Amino acid sequence: MLIAPYADGWQAHLDTLAREATQGQARLYLLLDGVFLPGLHRKLAALSPSLLFEALPGCTDATRDVSPLLLAYSAAFSVAFEAPWLARCNGWPMLSAIATRESQAELASRLAAWCIVEADGQRFNFRFPDTRRLPAIHAALTREQQAQLTGPAVSWSYIARDGHWRQLPVLRQDSAHAERPVVLSEQQFASLVSDSETDEILTVLYERGHDHSQDRHGAYLLVAQALAAIAGEPLDAYDKADWCERWLRRGASAEAMPYQQASMQEQGET
Repeated sequence: MLIAPYADGWQAHLDTLAREATQGQARLYLLLDGVFLPGLHRKLAALSPSLLFEALPGCTDATRDVSPLLLAYSAAFSVAFEAPWLARCNGWPMLSAIATRESQAELASRLAAWCIVEADGQRFNFRFPDTRRLPAIHAALTREQQAQLTGPAVSWSYIARDGHWRQLPVLRQDSAHAERPVVLSEQQFASLVSDSETDEILTVLYERGHDHSQDRHGAYLLVAQALAAIAGEPLDAYDKADWCERWLRRGASAEAMPYQQASMQEQGET
Protein backbone atom coordinates (compact mmCIF):
# COMPACT_ATOMS: atom_id res chain seq x y z
CA MET A 1 0.00 0.00 0.00
CA LEU A 2 1.28 3.44 -0.93
CA ILE A 3 -0.97 6.07 0.67
CA ALA A 4 -2.74 6.56 3.98
CA PRO A 5 -5.65 4.23 4.78
CA TYR A 6 -8.88 5.61 3.39
CA ALA A 7 -10.73 7.82 5.87
CA ASP A 8 -13.80 6.49 7.67
CA GLY A 9 -16.92 6.79 5.58
CA TRP A 10 -15.12 6.74 2.24
CA GLN A 11 -17.43 4.07 0.83
CA ALA A 12 -20.59 5.78 2.05
CA HIS A 13 -19.40 8.97 0.35
CA LEU A 14 -19.70 7.18 -2.97
CA ASP A 15 -23.44 6.91 -2.37
CA THR A 16 -23.53 10.67 -1.81
CA LEU A 17 -21.64 11.28 -5.04
CA ALA A 18 -24.02 8.96 -6.89
CA ARG A 19 -27.08 10.83 -5.57
CA GLU A 20 -25.55 14.17 -6.54
CA ALA A 21 -24.80 12.83 -10.01
CA THR A 22 -28.40 11.70 -10.46
CA GLN A 23 -29.66 15.13 -9.40
CA GLY A 24 -27.47 16.63 -12.12
CA GLN A 25 -28.82 14.26 -14.79
CA ALA A 26 -25.51 12.38 -14.72
CA ARG A 27 -24.22 8.98 -13.64
CA LEU A 28 -21.31 8.02 -11.41
CA TYR A 29 -18.49 5.86 -12.73
CA LEU A 30 -15.51 4.42 -10.88
CA LEU A 31 -12.05 4.69 -12.44
CA LEU A 32 -9.74 2.07 -10.93
CA ASP A 33 -6.00 1.82 -11.58
CA GLY A 34 -5.65 -1.90 -12.17
CA VAL A 35 -1.87 -1.92 -11.84
CA PHE A 36 -2.23 -2.00 -8.05
CA LEU A 37 -4.54 -5.04 -8.05
CA PRO A 38 -3.51 -6.98 -11.17
CA GLY A 39 -6.25 -9.09 -12.67
CA LEU A 40 -9.01 -7.18 -10.88
CA HIS A 41 -11.01 -6.96 -14.11
CA ARG A 42 -11.41 -10.75 -14.07
CA LYS A 43 -13.21 -10.59 -10.73
CA LEU A 44 -15.44 -7.80 -12.04
CA ALA A 45 -16.35 -9.39 -15.36
CA ALA A 46 -20.04 -9.60 -14.36
CA LEU A 47 -20.05 -5.79 -13.96
CA SER A 48 -18.89 -5.25 -17.56
CA PRO A 49 -15.92 -2.96 -16.88
CA SER A 50 -14.32 -1.05 -19.74
CA LEU A 51 -10.56 -1.63 -19.95
CA LEU A 52 -8.78 1.49 -21.16
CA PHE A 53 -5.74 -0.41 -22.42
CA GLU A 54 -7.88 -2.44 -24.83
CA ALA A 55 -7.70 0.55 -27.16
CA LEU A 56 -3.91 0.15 -27.40
CA PRO A 57 -2.40 -1.68 -30.38
CA GLY A 58 -1.33 -5.22 -29.55
CA CYS A 59 -3.14 -5.36 -26.21
CA THR A 60 -2.51 -8.74 -24.53
CA ASP A 61 -3.98 -10.55 -21.53
CA ALA A 62 -1.01 -9.36 -19.47
CA THR A 63 -1.75 -5.78 -20.53
CA ARG A 64 -5.41 -6.15 -19.62
CA ASP A 65 -4.47 -7.40 -16.16
CA VAL A 66 -2.88 -4.03 -15.29
CA SER A 67 -5.23 -1.82 -17.29
CA PRO A 68 -7.17 1.05 -15.75
CA LEU A 69 -10.82 0.06 -15.71
CA LEU A 70 -14.05 1.99 -15.72
CA LEU A 71 -17.43 0.77 -14.47
CA ALA A 72 -20.77 2.24 -13.52
CA TYR A 73 -21.24 2.66 -9.78
CA SER A 74 -23.95 0.79 -7.90
CA ALA A 75 -25.02 1.62 -4.34
CA ALA A 76 -24.38 -2.02 -3.40
CA PHE A 77 -20.65 -1.36 -3.89
CA SER A 78 -20.56 0.72 -0.71
CA VAL A 79 -21.34 -2.36 1.39
CA ALA A 80 -18.04 -4.15 1.92
CA PHE A 81 -19.49 -7.66 2.15
CA GLU A 82 -21.28 -7.17 -1.17
CA ALA A 83 -18.24 -5.69 -2.91
CA PRO A 84 -15.09 -6.98 -1.16
CA TRP A 85 -13.05 -5.95 -4.19
CA LEU A 86 -13.89 -2.31 -3.45
CA ALA A 87 -12.60 -2.64 0.11
CA ARG A 88 -9.33 -4.00 -1.32
CA CYS A 89 -8.67 -0.61 -2.91
CA ASN A 90 -8.09 0.82 0.58
CA GLY A 91 -4.57 2.20 0.93
CA TRP A 92 -3.84 2.21 -2.79
CA PRO A 93 -3.81 5.37 -4.96
CA MET A 94 -6.24 3.85 -7.42
CA LEU A 95 -9.77 5.17 -6.92
CA SER A 96 -11.53 8.01 -8.72
CA ALA A 97 -15.27 8.63 -9.03
CA ILE A 98 -16.41 10.56 -12.11
CA ALA A 99 -19.92 11.95 -12.51
CA THR A 100 -20.78 12.66 -16.13
CA ARG A 101 -23.61 12.65 -18.64
CA GLU A 102 -21.53 10.57 -21.02
CA SER A 103 -22.16 6.85 -21.33
CA GLN A 104 -19.61 4.38 -20.03
CA ALA A 105 -18.42 3.70 -23.58
CA GLU A 106 -18.08 7.42 -24.34
CA LEU A 107 -16.16 8.14 -21.14
CA ALA A 108 -13.91 5.12 -21.64
CA SER A 109 -13.08 6.31 -25.16
CA ARG A 110 -12.33 9.82 -23.87
CA LEU A 111 -10.00 8.56 -21.13
CA ALA A 112 -8.33 5.92 -23.29
CA ALA A 113 -6.95 8.68 -25.52
CA TRP A 114 -4.78 9.74 -22.57
CA CYS A 115 -3.25 6.39 -21.67
CA ILE A 116 -0.22 6.97 -23.91
CA VAL A 117 1.24 10.44 -24.41
CA GLU A 118 4.28 11.78 -26.20
CA ALA A 119 7.02 14.08 -24.90
CA ASP A 120 10.27 14.94 -26.68
CA GLY A 121 9.58 12.29 -29.29
CA GLN A 122 9.14 9.52 -26.71
CA ARG A 123 5.87 7.82 -25.79
CA PHE A 124 5.03 6.68 -22.29
CA ASN A 125 2.18 5.51 -20.09
CA PHE A 126 0.35 8.53 -18.69
CA ARG A 127 -0.45 7.66 -15.09
CA PHE A 128 -3.57 9.78 -14.52
CA PRO A 129 -5.52 6.86 -12.92
CA ASP A 130 -2.87 6.89 -10.14
CA THR A 131 -4.34 9.40 -7.70
CA ARG A 132 -0.86 10.38 -6.49
CA ARG A 133 -0.17 11.69 -9.99
CA LEU A 134 -3.62 12.95 -10.92
CA PRO A 135 -3.58 16.45 -9.32
CA ALA A 136 -0.21 17.39 -10.84
CA ILE A 137 -1.17 15.93 -14.21
CA HIS A 138 -4.37 17.94 -14.31
CA ALA A 139 -2.57 21.11 -13.21
CA ALA A 140 0.11 20.67 -15.90
CA LEU A 141 -2.39 20.43 -18.74
CA THR A 142 -3.54 23.41 -20.75
CA ARG A 143 -7.15 24.47 -20.34
CA GLU A 144 -7.99 22.88 -23.68
CA GLN A 145 -6.35 19.62 -22.63
CA GLN A 146 -8.18 19.65 -19.31
CA ALA A 147 -11.47 19.95 -21.18
CA GLN A 148 -10.50 17.09 -23.48
CA LEU A 149 -9.66 14.87 -20.51
CA THR A 150 -12.72 15.52 -18.34
CA GLY A 151 -15.25 16.53 -21.01
CA PRO A 152 -18.74 17.29 -19.69
CA ALA A 153 -18.06 15.63 -16.31
CA VAL A 154 -19.88 17.46 -13.52
CA SER A 155 -17.37 16.22 -10.93
CA TRP A 156 -14.20 14.16 -10.63
CA SER A 157 -13.49 12.99 -7.09
CA TYR A 158 -10.46 10.96 -6.04
CA ILE A 159 -8.93 9.66 -2.83
CA ALA A 160 -5.78 11.64 -2.12
CA ARG A 161 -2.58 10.73 -0.33
CA ASP A 162 -4.06 11.48 3.08
CA GLY A 163 -6.94 9.03 2.50
CA HIS A 164 -9.59 11.72 2.08
CA TRP A 165 -11.76 12.52 -0.91
CA ARG A 166 -10.69 15.50 -3.03
CA GLN A 167 -12.05 16.99 -6.25
CA LEU A 168 -10.49 18.14 -9.49
CA PRO A 169 -11.71 21.54 -10.75
CA VAL A 170 -13.45 20.21 -13.87
CA LEU A 171 -14.50 22.62 -16.62
CA ARG A 172 -17.78 20.86 -17.56
CA GLN A 173 -17.26 21.37 -21.28
CA ASP A 174 -18.53 18.98 -23.93
CA SER A 175 -15.12 19.01 -25.58
CA ALA A 176 -13.99 16.73 -28.39
CA HIS A 177 -11.74 13.83 -27.50
CA ALA A 178 -7.99 14.42 -27.61
CA GLU A 179 -6.17 13.39 -30.77
CA ARG A 180 -3.73 10.52 -30.28
CA PRO A 181 -1.07 10.69 -29.21
CA VAL A 182 -1.47 13.64 -26.87
CA VAL A 183 1.75 15.65 -27.04
CA LEU A 184 3.15 17.28 -23.90
CA SER A 185 5.48 20.27 -23.95
CA GLU A 186 8.93 20.15 -22.43
CA GLN A 187 7.71 22.27 -19.53
CA GLN A 188 4.73 19.99 -18.88
CA PHE A 189 6.92 16.91 -18.90
CA ALA A 190 9.46 18.50 -16.55
CA SER A 191 6.75 19.41 -14.04
CA LEU A 192 5.48 15.83 -13.99
CA VAL A 193 8.97 14.41 -13.52
CA SER A 194 9.44 16.76 -10.58
CA ASP A 195 6.11 15.69 -9.09
CA SER A 196 7.16 12.03 -9.01
CA GLU A 197 10.54 12.64 -7.35
CA THR A 198 9.34 12.32 -3.75
CA ASP A 199 7.76 8.93 -4.44
CA GLU A 200 10.92 7.75 -6.18
CA ILE A 201 13.00 8.72 -3.14
CA LEU A 202 10.55 6.89 -0.86
CA THR A 203 11.02 3.78 -3.01
CA VAL A 204 14.80 4.02 -2.61
CA LEU A 205 14.44 4.44 1.15
CA TYR A 206 12.13 1.43 1.30
CA GLU A 207 14.77 -0.62 -0.50
CA ARG A 208 17.22 0.55 2.17
CA GLY A 209 15.01 -0.92 4.87
CA HIS A 210 12.88 2.06 5.88
CA ASP A 211 9.31 0.99 6.60
CA HIS A 212 6.83 3.85 6.56
CA SER A 213 3.71 1.70 6.53
CA GLN A 214 2.49 3.17 9.81
CA ASP A 215 2.43 6.72 8.42
CA ARG A 216 2.85 6.76 4.64
CA HIS A 217 1.44 10.24 4.22
CA GLY A 218 3.64 11.62 7.00
CA ALA A 219 6.73 10.09 5.40
CA TYR A 220 5.79 11.63 2.07
CA LEU A 221 5.46 15.07 3.63
CA LEU A 222 8.85 14.77 5.37
CA VAL A 223 10.65 13.67 2.22
CA ALA A 224 8.98 16.47 0.26
CA GLN A 225 10.24 18.94 2.88
CA ALA A 226 13.73 17.45 2.69
CA LEU A 227 13.81 17.84 -1.09
CA ALA A 228 12.53 21.40 -0.87
CA ALA A 229 15.43 22.21 1.48
CA ILE A 230 17.98 21.21 -1.19
CA ALA A 231 16.18 22.64 -4.22
CA GLY A 232 18.80 23.88 -6.68
CA GLU A 233 21.65 21.82 -5.21
CA PRO A 234 23.62 19.92 -7.91
CA LEU A 235 22.91 16.47 -6.45
CA ASP A 236 22.24 13.16 -8.14
CA ALA A 237 19.48 10.78 -7.07
CA TYR A 238 21.72 8.88 -4.64
CA ASP A 239 22.87 12.05 -2.89
CA LYS A 240 19.27 13.20 -2.60
CA ALA A 241 18.26 9.87 -1.10
CA ASP A 242 21.14 10.11 1.41
CA TRP A 243 20.04 13.61 2.37
CA CYS A 244 16.42 12.56 2.81
CA GLU A 245 17.52 9.60 4.90
CA ARG A 246 19.44 11.91 7.21
CA TRP A 247 16.48 14.29 7.31
CA LEU A 248 14.17 11.53 8.45
CA ARG A 249 16.67 10.39 11.05
CA ARG A 250 17.45 13.84 12.46
CA GLY A 251 13.96 15.28 12.17
CA ALA A 252 13.64 18.97 13.04
CA SER A 253 17.38 19.38 13.66
CA ALA A 254 18.04 18.87 9.96
CA GLU A 255 15.46 21.38 8.89
CA ALA A 256 17.53 24.45 9.67
CA MET A 257 20.87 22.93 8.64
CA PRO A 258 22.25 23.66 5.16
CA TYR A 259 23.04 20.61 3.02
CA GLN A 260 26.81 21.08 3.02
CA GLN A 261 26.95 21.55 6.79
CA ALA A 262 24.80 18.49 7.39
CA SER A 263 26.98 16.42 5.05
CA MET A 264 30.17 17.48 6.82
CA GLN A 265 28.66 16.73 10.21
CA GLU A 266 27.54 13.31 9.01
CA GLN A 267 31.03 12.51 7.77
CA GLY A 268 32.49 13.56 11.10
CA GLU A 269 30.23 11.12 12.93
CA THR A 270 31.27 8.12 10.82
